[in-house]
Amino acid sequence: MKKTIVVMIVLLFSIGLAACSNEEKSSNQNNGKQVELTFATWGSPAEFEVLQKAVDKFNEEHEDIHVKDIIGIPWANYNQTITTRLQGGEAPDVFYVNGQNISNLIETKSILPINDFMESSESYVKVDEYPKDIWGPSDKDGIKYGFSVDSNPIVMYYNKKVFEEAGVKTPQEYFDEGKWNWDAMEEVTSQLVEAGKYGFVQDPAHNAMLNWVWANGGEFAVDGEVVVQNDPKAKEAFEFVNKMIESGNFVSGGTLPEGQGSDAMFMSNQVGMIGGGRWYSPGFKEANVEYDYIPWPSNTENKLEPAEIATAFLSVNSDTEHKEAALKFASYYSSEIGQEVRLKGQGNAVPSVLGLDHLITDSPETEHAKYLLDARNIGRVVDFAVSIPGLNDELNSIYQLFMLGDLTVDETINQLTETSQKMVAENKE
Repeated sequence: MKKTIVVMIVLLFSIGLAACSNEEKSSNQNNGKQVELTFATWGSPAEFEVLQKAVDKFNEEHEDIHVKDIIGIPWANYNQTITTRLQGGEAPDVFYVNGQNISNLIETKSILPINDFMESSESYVKVDEYPKDIWGPSDKDGIKYGFSVDSNPIVMYYNKKVFEEAGVKTPQEYFDEGKWNWDAMEEVTSQLVEAGKYGFVQDPAHNAMLNWVWANGGEFAVDGEVVVQNDPKAKEAFEFVNKMIESGNFVSGGTLPEGQGSDAMFMSNQVGMIGGGRWYSPGFKEANVEYDYIPWPSNTENKLEPAEIATAFLSVNSDTEHKEAALKFASYYSSEIGQEVRLKGQGNAVPSVLGLDHLITDSPETEHAKYLLDARNIGRVVDFAVSIPGLNDELNSIYQLFMLGDLTVDETINQLTETSQKMVAENKE
């Protein structure tokens, strides 16, 4: 009887060990080869091809982690889609966050802080490998919530074919003469309109308006305090944009037909110039559009004035079941390795990691790709409006009305000021 009991105990113990072994093996697989991550961003199909290069290289080098193909979400409803999926517990493990939305996700604790991970040996990139001012709204009281994937200094694109067919002097010719300024901008857009084209698409957004304010030596806010209402240079910028829209030289992006964005108009040779970052370039190249870059026109004695540096961040879902794996991928994607893979040749952005300028200067893309670096070196990351949850959206609603002609310059500046001051005060409570 005792022998039988002993045998049974041994058998049960053996079964228990086997079960534990299987559970351990399953756990190892789940934390190793079986870990699968989901990754989402916005962009065009041409951009996804660029971004996928870093995903593929990461997967090749990591047997224990596999990142699925990119989940593409349309830009028009990207922020809302991500927010809804986060609320429903169905958001990707890793996803792009734009500068306009990251403060909202930080406030709701939807994304992980990354400081500790970046200091660990598991991270592929360290804080000091980036410029100090690249973090913008992703830094909240010294805590960072998103890896800087790259940067997109804003320049103007001009369509060479449109200028040539209209017989209009190019922005580059003005620039070479030291005369690429607001007078030149008015002149070329007037001539393009006379030739039956749109001159320039003006986005009805705060960051897009800041390019004109800064190009005139003005300011919207300084050290968190709104000053636009007392800055004559800022007001002059509003007056210039208002004049250009009223004369038809500029068309507001908010009035374009549904599905007809500025990039589509550019590729169909309907408009001479648009503003944007390098994200347009892969699509333009694929469509064989003849384009070039030109810095934002200055209205001061300086040949160049700051324009926006658009920033996007790669953040990790706070509720992911694979935090370490997700952080590892995000750091790899945003590191020197990841940025070089994505941005070499025909990239869609400018490196934010230091020491990779050769990816732009060696690019066969266009004759004047160096202007991207010039714009980055002098540019500014928008931080005031996007550091207060919801403020940027409120300001953009006011710009929409302004560029529809429903608000005068003074009414616009007053509403922007009142809204900003109110929401800043509420945020401090």
